[in-house]
Amino acid sequence: MANPTELGLTSSQADAKAGNDDARNGIEFITESAAYFDLDTNNNTVRNRITKPVNDLRFVKTDTGLGFGVWSGRFQHDGDYVDYAGGTGTLTDDATNLVYLTSAGVLTVSTSDYPDAQHFPIATVLTGSASAAGTSGLYDADNDVTDDRPIWSTTGPGLSFVESQSLVYSAFEDNLDTTGYIDFTGSLPAGAFVIGWQAIVSTGFTGDTTADIQVGIEDYIGIFSADTAQSVLAAATVGSATLAATGYVGTAVNPRVTVTGGADFGSITAGSMTVKIYYTGVI
Repeated sequence: MANPTELGLTSSQADAKAGNDDARNGIEFITESAAYFDLDTNNNTVRNRITKPVNDLRFVKTDTGLGFGVWSGRFQHDGDYVDYAGGTGTLTDDATNLVYLTSAGVLTVSTSDYPDAQHFPIATVLTGSASAAGTSGLYDADNDVTDDRPIWSTTGPGLSFVESQSLVYSAFEDNLDTTGYIDFTGSLPAGAFVIGWQAIVSTGFTGDTTADIQVGIEDYIGIFSADTAQSVLAAATVGSATLAATGYVGTAVNPRVTVTGGADFGSITAGSMTVKIYYTGVI
């Protein structure tokens, strides 16, 4: 894979921009003059976008049809950097295209929505009948492309999160009392400052009178839970911030999710959820 070759402007397109401001950065395009300014220079001005947005992981149009490319760059995933070498693809016609990189750095296009799984969004592109011009087989780089990149994630640590596997009640370890637990397969990296967590409950943990969730680690089951009474008894989205004093992770550790029933954890007969832990501070 390599950086894509971006489609340059035609003479008429360059002429139309001359003397106008670039909407992306507010800088005026120089009026073309054969005496001191040529079409190639004008193309380069448009191609590089001068200063904003940064070129890392930038969406580009590569041909007169539905071709596109994404420039090389770096983004962050679970505290680690993922380097993308650049690549190209083809958009779906007459649709809203969501262009993104998976957490492993695979260039992907969806026509429904960005995925719930961890990913790096690149751009939203309207094509064909969905585009400004409404012509099948085409899209315009200026009018039909929305830059969706979270710029902070290409340049520094920013906010990240660990997303667990789907947590199903039957996979929890029963403590033979009111509590059951499951450990993440992924870990929080050393140096992370945990901000809080969110549990997206798709099936309520039913069968008992209560089902309260805490997120922490082994021996400290609520260390990342300022609120220890969030319920997963019914389908809902719940969460809690972390107490500031307990939010720092000195050594990489696997988070633990604990659910506490009213009588006995073994009474719970259903339940599934996805838990995300949000953190920052990792370089």
